[in-house]
Parts: sequence; C-alpha cells; structure tokens
Amino acid sequence: MNGEKINSNRAPQAVGLYPHARKVGDLLFLSGVGPRKAGEMEIPGVTLDEQGEIIQYDIEKQCHSVFQNIKYILEDSGSSWDNIV
Repeated sequence: MNGEKINSNRAPQAVGLYPHARKVGDLLFLSGVGPRKAGEMEIPGVTLDEQGEIIQYDIEKQCHSVFQNIKYILEDSGSSWDNIV
C-alpha cells in the first residue's frame, strides 16, 4: 500500500499489524483506535472481577479515552481536530 505509516508514542500500541495512521497525499487515515492508554493493558471504563469478567462498564470514560488517543495520533501526524471530515 502507498503512503507514509505513522505511529504515535502517546497512543497505545496497535493490537494488529497496522499503523495508527497512514498518510496518502493530503489525506490521513486512522485505524483501530481504542481506549487503552499507552503502556497499559487496562481498558479505561471497564472494571473486571477476579475471574476477568466485566462487572462495570462506563462507555463515557471509554469514549473520552478514544478521543484523547485520536487527538494524540492527529497531533503526532501533523494534523488536528480542525481537519477532521
């Protein structure tokens, strides 16, 4: 695939074999952005019991965390919220 691969050190590592973003011409494509924080395995907004089962789920916290990660990726790609279509 053409284009420059871009990864942010401030966003969590991708869980698949893909970059955080890919720049093709004047377009920037983000992929698979989730709520985890860089360097952590916990998912913000999810509370697990001793068996690893979800006992509490806060979609608002997850959304805020995803938006923060998108912001990091955009900024580290030389872009910003102002350029989102």
